[in-house]
Amino acid sequence: MGSGAGVANGLGNLKQFGFNQPVIAICGDSTFYHAVIPSLVNSVYNNANFTLVVLDNGGTAMTGFQPHPGTGQLATGDQAKVIDMEALCRAIGAEVKVCDPFDLNHTVQTLLQMLKEEKGTKVVIMRHSCELIRTRKEKKKPYKISVRDERCAGKSCGCDRLCTRVFQCPGIVWDEIRGKATIDEALCAGCGLCVEVCPQKALVKEAVQ
Repeated sequence: MGSGAGVANGLGNLKQFGFNQPVIAICGDSTFYHAVIPSLVNSVYNNANFTLVVLDNGGTAMTGFQPHPGTGQLATGDQAKVIDMEALCRAIGAEVKVCDPFDLNHTVQTLLQMLKEEKGTKVVIMRHSCELIRTRKEKKKPYKISVRDERCAGKSCGCDRLCTRVFQCPGIVWDEIRGKATIDEALCAGCGLCVEVCPQKALVKEAVQ
């Protein structure tokens, strides 16, 4: 809820005391507008060395998808001027990169590049519309996701159940009886991102007509 950027501001100034680990803070887009901006200004002012990752999904997912200054809509439904997050960060002097988190390779490379830079405050805006908002508008899933049992290695997989242990999409659940991952059709939004995560290529997607 915004405190991470403030803590990272302090950690990002500890190099003089021997602290040499990369520092990263994370917030959502709505939290960025209502709590993080003051910390970010202070970080740039104090030349704190850390990377802020903003998960920009275009909505306030935690508390009911209310609009915020980045959505261009008021609570009344009236249109409003969008407060450009990227422009705001650049205006106060932060280095900014924007990427689509569904493009995993580019996102990983962007984040690693920013973490390697040893001076100043950096911002990585990971921008992709929330899948729950998309499904509400489109009323259908773009993909049907399934698991190929013959490829899912279960607990013996070298990834140690990356799909359910780390990725933790609510649409992927662990079947204790089968010892395999499985898809919960009621919770799966059909976005297809999980297909890129599985190292065994056990997750597959089929376009919905």
